[in-house]
Amino acid sequence: MDNVYILKYLAYVGIVLCLLGIIGNAFSVYVLSKMNSASLRLLKYLNVVDIVLLVIVCSLLTMIVLWWKRASFEHHFVILCTSVLFLTVQTFETYLTVLIAFVRCLAVAMPFRFSTCMRDSVQSKLLVAIAVFSLLFNLPLYLLLMPNSITLRMAKFQIMYLSLVFSFILPLLVITICNVILVVSRCRMRSVQSQNDRCRSRDRRHSRGAFQLTCLVLAITAMFIATHAPVGVFKCLRLTYQIDITVQFIGFQILITIIYSATNFILYCCFGSEFRSTLISLCKKPCFTRTDQPMPVSPV
Repeated sequence: MDNVYILKYLAYVGIVLCLLGIIGNAFSVYVLSKMNSASLRLLKYLNVVDIVLLVIVCSLLTMIVLWWKRASFEHHFVILCTSVLFLTVQTFETYLTVLIAFVRCLAVAMPFRFSTCMRDSVQSKLLVAIAVFSLLFNLPLYLLLMPNSITLRMAKFQIMYLSLVFSFILPLLVITICNVILVVSRCRMRSVQSQNDRCRSRDRRHSRGAFQLTCLVLAITAMFIATHAPVGVFKCLRLTYQIDITVQFIGFQILITIIYSATNFILYCCFGSEFRSTLISLCKKPCFTRTDQPMPVSPV
């Protein structure tokens, strides 16, 4: 009975966090679209994917709360379909974060090759490839909708081994390597710029904007590592010591996913001064438009 109350409490907390995250990501998409910067394109896509993911998780948790004691076969089928869709969108979100880290690493470490290797068309093709991979990677889970002995074995192998490698170990490894290269390259650039005292003010503004974008990407990827690494470690221990997956762990894993997807707006406000200034100007603009309108003159 305690497990039931703990899971329902986590579900209520998750629903509240999902709603807050949807609002924050919607604000982030609106502000990023007003900034008109090509380098923020992938970040805007990440916010859109996070909104979709949070809507799916909020729907899933709501169904679990409402159908807890009176779930029929149709209810279980809907929950299973929503869970598989959640894992598909989560895979896309994971590799979109990897792509953001790789693109920023390439822009800082090899800026001359970046303009030719990572054009907008190339990034669009990579996004399509990530979407196709997300569907094919979770295909064994979709086959669970028509269960038999073969699909059950495929789904078990996918959940126990493939998800550990391709959802945790590989993304965490690539993001960590990109972050190390990013920090080392940025430190070298800072030392070179400090030695050049004749740097023009325009170059300084561009360098400051690139530095803020780098800090923002590092913050997003650090949040990814902090939220996904504990789950990956537990899955490795589970395979090594044959530890059973509990209901509390599943609820904790969903809650960790919600925290990562819902904190983009906070990270943007903390590490992006241009984002903050654009947000403040957009919030002040309606007030000024109302106060600047002439007062109606009453007829005499």
